[in-house]
Amino acid sequence: MRSTRLKIATLALMMAGMVLSAVPAAAQKDYRELEFPPLNDIVTPTPTRVVLDNGIILYLVEDRRLPMINLSARIGVGAVNEPADKTGLAGITGAVMRTGGSTTMSGDEIDETLEGLGAAVETGIGPVSGSAFMSVLKDNVDTVLPILADVLMNPAFPEDKIELEKVTARSSISRRNDDPTNMGFREFRKLIYGAESVYARQTEYATIDAITRDDLVAFHQAWLHPDNTMLGVWGDFDTDEMVEKISDVFGGWEKAGFKRPELPGVDYTFDSSVNYIKKDDINQSTVVIGHIGGLMNNPDYFALRVMNDILSGGFSGRLFRNVRSEQGLAYAVFGIYSANYTYPGIFYVACMTKSETTVQAARSLLHEVERMKTDEITEEELNLAKDSFLNSFVFNFDTRREIINRQMTYEYYGYPQDFLEKTKTEVEKVTVEDVQRVARKYLQPDKVRIVVVGNDEDFDEPLTVLGEVNEIDVTIAVPAMEAPEATEDDMARGRALLERSVEALGGKEALAAVQAVHRTAEVTIIRPMGEMAIGVEMLVSFPDKMKTTMQTPMGDIEMVVNGEQAWMVGPMGDTQPVPPQQRDSMREELWRLPVYLYGRVDAEGLIVQHLGQEEIEGAAVEALLITPPGFDPFRLYLDAETMLPVKKAGKSMTQQGPVDAETVMSDYREVGGIQFPFTETSTENGNPSSEATTQNIEINPELPEDAFAAPE
Repeated sequence: MRSTRLKIATLALMMAGMVLSAVPAAAQKDYRELEFPPLNDIVTPTPTRVVLDNGIILYLVEDRRLPMINLSARIGVGAVNEPADKTGLAGITGAVMRTGGSTTMSGDEIDETLEGLGAAVETGIGPVSGSAFMSVLKDNVDTVLPILADVLMNPAFPEDKIELEKVTARSSISRRNDDPTNMGFREFRKLIYGAESVYARQTEYATIDAITRDDLVAFHQAWLHPDNTMLGVWGDFDTDEMVEKISDVFGGWEKAGFKRPELPGVDYTFDSSVNYIKKDDINQSTVVIGHIGGLMNNPDYFALRVMNDILSGGFSGRLFRNVRSEQGLAYAVFGIYSANYTYPGIFYVACMTKSETTVQAARSLLHEVERMKTDEITEEELNLAKDSFLNSFVFNFDTRREIINRQMTYEYYGYPQDFLEKTKTEVEKVTVEDVQRVARKYLQPDKVRIVVVGNDEDFDEPLTVLGEVNEIDVTIAVPAMEAPEATEDDMARGRALLERSVEALGGKEALAAVQAVHRTAEVTIIRPMGEMAIGVEMLVSFPDKMKTTMQTPMGDIEMVVNGEQAWMVGPMGDTQPVPPQQRDSMREELWRLPVYLYGRVDAEGLIVQHLGQEEIEGAAVEALLITPPGFDPFRLYLDAETMLPVKKAGKSMTQQGPVDAETVMSDYREVGGIQFPFTETSTENGNPSSEATTQNIEINPELPEDAFAAPE
C-alpha cells in the first residue's frame, strides 16, 4: 500500500513539472508586476461605554465564543507620580496590592483560591499608568470579581511582601550594568529627557531602602480612586447584568472628586554630544544616535510613521540594507521615530557592531539619517513602507482585549476613539513629497546625541573624531554605613585600641611578614529554602589577589580577583567576568580580614574611629569604625579583655544587592605566632547566612606562578 502511494505521488510531481515546463518564460510575471485587490474593510465590535455612580468608566464587549469573562483596568497613576527620593514606590505598590492581598484575604489565600479555579488576578503600576487584569470562567465570576475589587480598594500591604519586592528591586539594580545594550539605551534616555526627569530616572538602593509601608498606604490613598479608574470587560455575559455586578462589588468605593494632573513637560534643546560608557569585558559595541521625537497628535505623525519604515522598517529599511547587508557593519541595526500620547517620544538609530568597526558604524548610521533628508525617496520605498503598515493593520483587532484596551487608552490620553482608523486613512494618503518634507523638518543629524558602550582600546578610531567625548559614570551607588562625626579624642582612642589589638593578634612585625594565607574550611550555607554544606578553599596573596574555590554538589565554583581584574569560573569550566562593583566588593573584603588589616595599620588613608563600648552576648566590647583607603567604612568589635576581634559588620554586595552583613568570630587558635578565628557565623540583614569552621590555615605557602592567572 505504501509503495502504491509513493508511485502515485511521484507521478503527480512529474506531471506538475511537465505542466510548468510547458509555460513560456515570457508568461511568468515578475513579482513586482503582481496585482492584488484592496483589503476588505475590518468590522469590529463597538464597546458599550457606561459611567458608574462613583465615577468608574466602564467599557463592555459581549463575546459568546468561550465561557470566559476577562477584565482589564487602567488607573491614572504611574511612576511619574512618585517622589524622586522614593523612586520605585509605584512599582512596589502595584505589585504588593496583589501579592499582599487585601484586609480580608491574604495574598497566599488568593493564590490558593485562584489556582483552584484556574483564574487569574494581577495588578501593577507602570511608568505612566496603573493596571489590573482578571480572567475567569463565566461560572466563577461571582467569586473572582470581588477578589479583584478587594485588592484594588483594600490592599493590606504586609511587611513581608513589601520586603520581598524590595529584594527583587535591589537584585535588578545589581544587574543593570550586565547588558551593554540595556546600558546604552538607559543612558541615552537620560540624555534626551534629563537624568532627573520622571521619564528617565532610575531606582537606586537608597530610594528602595527609603520606601516604607506607610509610603505604600499613602500612595494608594492618594491615587487609587473610582473616578481615576477605567474598566474594560469582555466575554460571555449580558451587558446589563455585568454592569450590575461591577456596580455591586465596587459600590463601596467612594468617589473622591479626583482630577488627574497633567504629566510633566520635556525641556529639550537640540545640540550635539558624544558620550562613552566604558565596558572593557566585551568585544563589541552598542551605538545609539538620535534626538527628541514627537507627539501622536502632531498632524505630521502619519508621514513620520512612513518615513520611519523607510529608514528602519525591518529587512526593507535603509538601515538594514545599507549598514548591515551591504557594508556588513552590524549584526543588529534598527531605529525608530517614536511618538507618545502626551510627552515627546525619542528618535534614534542604533546598532551592535564589533569593537573594530565602532566609529565606522556610527558614521554609517549618521549617513543614513542624512540621506533621508537629501536623497530622493522612491515610489517603491514609499509603497513598501505603506504596505508594511496597512497589511499588518488587521492585527490591531485580533483580540477583544486589544480592541477594548485601545478604547480605554484613547480616552485616558484624550484622543478621539477613531484615532486608529484615522491613522490608517492618513497613512494611505502619504506621498513621497510628504515623507521628504517631514524628514527635512524633523531629522537633525547635525545635532544628535551619541552613546557608545564598549572597550575603546579596540575601537577603529578614537571617539574624539566624532566630537568631544563625555565619559558616563554608571557606577551603582551603594549606601555606606553611617558614621557619626569623629572628634580628635575618638580618632586617638580608636588608633590606640587598634594598636593593642594588633599586639593581641601576634604583633606588628609578625603580621607585616604575612604575604599570603591558604585556608580551608567547611561551610554551611543557610538560605530560606534550606541549608547546603560545601567545602571552601581560600588563597590570598597580599596586597590584591584572592581566589575562593567553593566545592558544591554541582561542581567547583571559583571566584578570583587579581588587582583590577575579577572573574568567575563555573562548574562546567565556563568563565565570565565579574561586574566592577562586585569586583570592588571582593577587594573590600580583603580589608575586613584581620590578618590583612592588622598588617597595614600604618597604611596612608586608613581611618580608625572609636565609637564607644557595647555588649555582645553579655561581654563588653570596644566598637571601632574602620575606613580603609578608597573603600566604605565597616565596624570592628574588639573583646574589651583580650582585644581580639569578635565581630565585624558593614555593607556587603550580593547578587540581590547590598546587605547589612555581620560576622561573629570565635575559637581563636595560634598559627605561626598569629591568632586566627576558626569559627565564623554570618548574617545578612539579620538573617543567618552561613556558618564556617576552619580546617587548616597555612601562612606564606609557596604559590604556583599561575595561581591567579586569568583563564585564556
